Amino acid sequence: MAAQTRISRPTPALARAQAGWIAGIDPWRMLGYRPAALGRYLARKAGTRSVWIARAVGGAAPSGVVVADDGFLLGGFIALLAVRPEASGQGVGRALVERVAAEVFGTRRWLFVSCDGNNHAALRFYRKLGFSRVGRLPDLVRPGNVEILLRRSSAPPPIPARAQGAKIPAGAARVGYHRGRS
Repeated sequence: MAAQTRISRPTPALARAQAGWIAGIDPWRMLGYRPAALGRYLARKAGTRSVWIARAVGGAAPSGVVVADDGFLLGGFIALLAVRPEASGQGVGRALVERVAAEVFGTRRWLFVSCDGNNHAALRFYRKLGFSRVGRLPDLVRPGNVEILLRRSSAPPPIPARAQGAKIPAGAARVGYHRGRS
């Protein structure tokens, strides 16, 4: 579970070493990513402190990797998120995204990610984490494919209309949201 996951910044060598398993899983396998090129990318990004790895407490091998860039449309951008298949569904991806969000929202308003429009599992995952679709990017990664651009705000979510008119029992504490601009 995510509570048993430690997230840290890897050395460039450790980041590079993750390329083999990442290139062997979809969507990177389907897109033809090669371990050597992906390894150089991960090492370069680790050198700029843009990479985090997740590792089960007491585990030897990293169970997930995220690369996040700063300064994308007034926010941060998750450029790569990969979780080992055997760690899927254990909260590793969520923990990595939340780590990035904590970092980004310290100085920025938005966190963006894109994923293949046919990757329904990834779209559901990001929606569960509070991301909303903001655009389509045809032919961005591969001709004929559409990437979906998703965005998450640092502001608290708005109160649903049905909850705004709800009666609060006498004596209950009232808590409200303030939706400011950043």
